[in-house]
Amino acid sequence: MTDDRDAALAALRDQLSELLAAQRRLRGRDAGQRKGGLSFPQFRLLRELARAPGGELPASQLAAAAELSAPTVTQMLDQLAACGIVERTRSERDRRVVTNRLTDEGRRRLAQKDADHEVKWRETFSALDRDELLAGAAVLERLARLYDDL
Repeated sequence: MTDDRDAALAALRDQLSELLAAQRRLRGRDAGQRKGGLSFPQFRLLRELARAPGGELPASQLAAAAELSAPTVTQMLDQLAACGIVERTRSERDRRVVTNRLTDEGRRRLAQKDADHEVKWRETFSALDRDELLAGAAVLERLARLYDDL
């Protein structure tokens, strides 16, 4: 029985490595496929901006929410503003602070990318029942704690 469990544990470790490699490949593909589309990091950033109270945040708070570095977020916001996806406004109260909000075009593009991801998500997991999905969520939760503890 221990051999079966050890084999399953090794399979989980291997699949986690594959997942992380797939994530790296996704970032690599994103870099070459922008052509008006949103990269995955941009998508994450815009999702956090859309969730913000009042729909706006300064770059530092947005970076923390999206778990990205402040310089990376500032560069991304500059690119997104140039494309008309984000509007950047200097605060009247503190001129050092620049707030960011989605434009109508930004909301449209975010909604489209969200819808595309939702379709793929549902297709990918359509064969799993509720209990299997909850078991997967529990495994991912443990993996997140493991990585936080390393």
